[in-house]
Order: sequence, then structure tokens, then C-alpha cells
Amino acid sequence: MTAVEYDHPIRRVRDEIASVVDRAKDGGAITYVTRNGERVAAVVPLPVAERGSRPADRTALDSRGEPLRPAPAAPGGRFTWDAGGPTPQEVEWTRAGLEALHAQLATATAESVALLGIVGQALAAVSDRHMGTVEDLLDSIGPRLAVPEGALSDAVELYDELTRPDDALCVTCREPIGTFYGHEGWQHYRMAVNEHGINATQVYEPDDQHTPEPTYVPRTRRAFADGKVVRPYDDPAAPAAEEA
Repeated sequence: MTAVEYDHPIRRVRDEIASVVDRAKDGGAITYVTRNGERVAAVVPLPVAERGSRPADRTALDSRGEPLRPAPAAPGGRFTWDAGGPTPQEVEWTRAGLEALHAQLATATAESVALLGIVGQALAAVSDRHMGTVEDLLDSIGPRLAVPEGALSDAVELYDELTRPDDALCVTCREPIGTFYGHEGWQHYRMAVNEHGINATQVYEPDDQHTPEPTYVPRTRRAFADGKVVRPYDDPAAPAAEEA
């Protein structure tokens, strides 16, 4: 299972070392130690540190060395839980995402309520024919609209990340499979240039015509920081907010 990841400058790791270690031990989280925004070390769970000395696992693995997961009962599942329920990593990652989503929605709501109050004042002013006051109030609204708009945009991205399903591969050939409108059951697919010169999804039959059976490869779950999804194209070398 993909671990929850954090990026903290050296000073923060030093000040919070007990909680960082507990998070690795109990939650399976990985905390990268950064200097000037660049990862220089990491606090990892013990099994992760010992993984390099383990004998090769004969179980089918994905590109990150994680075991391929059995498919859930229905297509599109996000987590496959065993009899013990969700893993600590899944719980912590989901909680972090929900807390970020809650924060963004709370920001959008609070600012929207404040803006509603200003609009109410403008309505009262226009009833009294104080048009100068109305114009001043309207001028104050414009710049503030960006706050709830930005918070809602971040909330949508957080929601999409929390609900994005894992990648389905065929058990036999390890190629991508999916379900498509007009096709029954699972189908092999690939990206190919169509007759219009557009790179599009192409459903195809494998050469040996085997029936696709799904297994799930845990997708890379992006981390959450400062109430947002950490995008893979964010510049990791950008100057850190805190100095080491």
C-alpha cells in the first residue's frame, strides 16, 4: 500500500521528532526531511527500511514493488480491505484529505457569508438611494470573490483525489483494462492515434484472445499539504517557507 508522505524542513522535524517517529511507526507514514526545499533524508517505517534486504517476493508486483491487489467485487473500487479492515495508511491518508477538504469548504463558506453581509448592506443602501455607498460596497466585493472561488477550486481537486480509483490491470497480461460504454464487461484498451490524427482510447482484443480479469495496482496517492493536493509538477526545489 502506498504510504502517506510528508515534507518537513529540518527544524520542524527536529522540533516534532517524537510525533514524526510515532507517525512512521503507527501509521506507516514517510516524512521527508528537506533543506531549502530539497529532500535530503527521510524518516520511514522500519519495514520500509528493511525492504532492501528481503528476499525477492514471488508475488506479482507493480512498478513500485507493491503486490498487485485482488480486484474488489465491483469495478472501480478504491481500497481493497482484508478481514482486518482498512490499513492505517489508508485511514491516515483519507483523514488528511477530508481535513483539507473541510478546511477549504469552511473557508469558502465563511467568506461567502461575509460577502452576503456586504451585499445586504448594499441592498439597504440602494433602498435609501445612497448610490455612492452602494458603489463603495460593490468595489469591496470584487477582490474578495477570489477567496471562495479559490477555496472551492481546491475543494474540487481534493474531492477528485479522494475519489479517484486505482488503476485496473489484466491479471494475465498486466495491460490496462477498463469498462466502456457499448462494450460488455472488462476490455483491454490502449492509447492510439485514430483516423483523425487524435490520440484516443482504443479497445482491442489481445492476440491470444484471453478474457480480461482485473487486479488493482495501487495508484500513486498524492499528498496533502496546506489544505491542498500536492501536484506532481510542483517544483520540489522551490525555496521552503521555513529555513532549516
